[in-house]
Amino acid sequence: MALHPILPVIAGESLTSYLNRVARFHCEMDLFEFLSFIELARSALITPQEETIARLKGLLGLSEETLGRMAFQSAGGRVRVIAAETVHAEFTAMKTTSFCPNCLLEDGKPDSPSQGMRVGRIAWQIGHLRTCLKHGVELVRRPVSSYSDGLQIMAKVAPDDATLRQLAMLAPERTPTGLEHYIANRLAGERGPAWLDGQPIDLAARACEMLGVILTAGTHVNLKALDAFGWHKAGDAGFRAASRGAEGIRQTLELHATRIPEESRRGGPQHVLGRLYQWLQFKKNTKAVGPIREVVREFILDSFPIAAGTDLFGETVDCQRVHSVYSLAKVSTLHPKTISRAMVLAGIADGDPNRVQAHLVFDAEEGEALARRIETSLTVKALEGHLNCNRVQAQQLVRSGVIPRIIEGKQAVGALKGVAETDANAFLERFMAQAKQVDVASPGGMDIVAAAEVARWPVLDIINGVISGLFTRVEVVEPELKFKGVLVDPEEVRTILYRNKGAGRVGIEEAAALIGMPVQGVNALVKLRDGEGAPYLREYSEVNAKGATVRLFDMVEILAFRRGHVSLKEIAEAASFSPKVMKMKMDARGAVPLTPRYELGRVWYRKTDLSS
Repeated sequence: MALHPILPVIAGESLTSYLNRVARFHCEMDLFEFLSFIELARSALITPQEETIARLKGLLGLSEETLGRMAFQSAGGRVRVIAAETVHAEFTAMKTTSFCPNCLLEDGKPDSPSQGMRVGRIAWQIGHLRTCLKHGVELVRRPVSSYSDGLQIMAKVAPDDATLRQLAMLAPERTPTGLEHYIANRLAGERGPAWLDGQPIDLAARACEMLGVILTAGTHVNLKALDAFGWHKAGDAGFRAASRGAEGIRQTLELHATRIPEESRRGGPQHVLGRLYQWLQFKKNTKAVGPIREVVREFILDSFPIAAGTDLFGETVDCQRVHSVYSLAKVSTLHPKTISRAMVLAGIADGDPNRVQAHLVFDAEEGEALARRIETSLTVKALEGHLNCNRVQAQQLVRSGVIPRIIEGKQAVGALKGVAETDANAFLERFMAQAKQVDVASPGGMDIVAAAEVARWPVLDIINGVISGLFTRVEVVEPELKFKGVLVDPEEVRTILYRNKGAGRVGIEEAAALIGMPVQGVNALVKLRDGEGAPYLREYSEVNAKGATVRLFDMVEILAFRRGHVSLKEIAEAASFSPKVMKMKMDARGAVPLTPRYELGRVWYRKTDLSS
């Protein structure tokens, strides 16, 4: 049966404080006498069990919900429950006595809600709350001196009024942080930022502070030496980022990384993220840390060259996402300077091609692919032997872009000016695939150079004609001769090229070279339509003497497309920026590319859009 009349609970009051007032109100006893009278152990109140709460419910006439907001109830082991929130014991500050001197002085007035009795607040028992939300001053926090002090009876653990007044005068003024308001509001049943609400409150609070500490106190601050004001600032900074969710945390980490000296960034994530990294990586227990783990892990994998097989936050990295100049140098035969220049000029990374930057990272797959191309690069002279052609033909194939250089532009030097062996082989494969292997050449068949002299057509035009399938009589007797082994009929060459050139049409290989995009880009371009529904480039077809369909493109339309459009690569070269940086600038200006991503092999823009 409940004690009547039921004493009203003061907002935010702790269970032991309320029982202390009940003891005085109903029995004219102090708390310890009252507990002996009702035969309830003192220890049962510090972290009350379920049966203790049930007994007090009947004695005090309060609901379980009200009692649940007044104490940290035990849920087994080091797990506690407060206001229906499950937390770990570390969320509490039970080993300290905490109070606001201003609150206690107000309690002591005869006309206060407690009628002059000091009131302990449950909020003072939360380690992450270091500021009085009412008075805006730092809480006084001292170690408990005895076991009974854990009951937090303010008349016993706090000093006399004279000392309280002195403490109130000296108390540092603090504006309560967003984190402190969030904790108090959440325990009161209010909703907050979704990312924080989606995890236990103690994990949310700890994540904010550990994120904030590297932002406000330094990456490798001594956490044990950090004072209350240091944690106050850390919690505030971390909450500002975490309240914006995973994206806000990610952006904050990215900004933080840019402020770390370049030499430290080369040291890896521990040098950049310091205590935050160590907290997540070197955990000595199995206690969960919450979704902050995955956010930071994703940031690290996207920002540092973490090799596959590495243990990161207790989980094995399945594949490396990014390389740095130095990490790629370790798994390739290339010098860091070569890698740095190549990645920047190719638009894979953003930076200065003339300076090796330790913090520069780029897509691992793209970087390794480019490194392999460089490692197997062929000079123009070596290309002669590789294709079995002469020097002039090799130069023409490279200058025209039929076989592209690894890196285009004046800043490409050394191996970057060469061609990848894979590109040379791809050309040779396309070229040889058009030839029919025979034992004896048909009458009139000549190699490309001889046919060019007889037909009076440039070698390059004949090569493009062969690849595009314009000619019906293309043969090879000795495939091992490669380029020189391909035979064509000069009369057919003259007839077909005169007809097509006269009609102003070229094959797909030549069309691709004239526009400045790969063959697959031309294939995509013919499918696109402008704002009026008209095609950017039309494809014509012609059946040759063998019955095969030959794809042709009108020179007028090709030139019209080039007059009206410009590639990102061309814009970047004109502005002396890398394509990656130029793309960010174009996006900032609101320039919309012709197609998303790289459907055309490169990003293209309408010139009219750039001038508006």
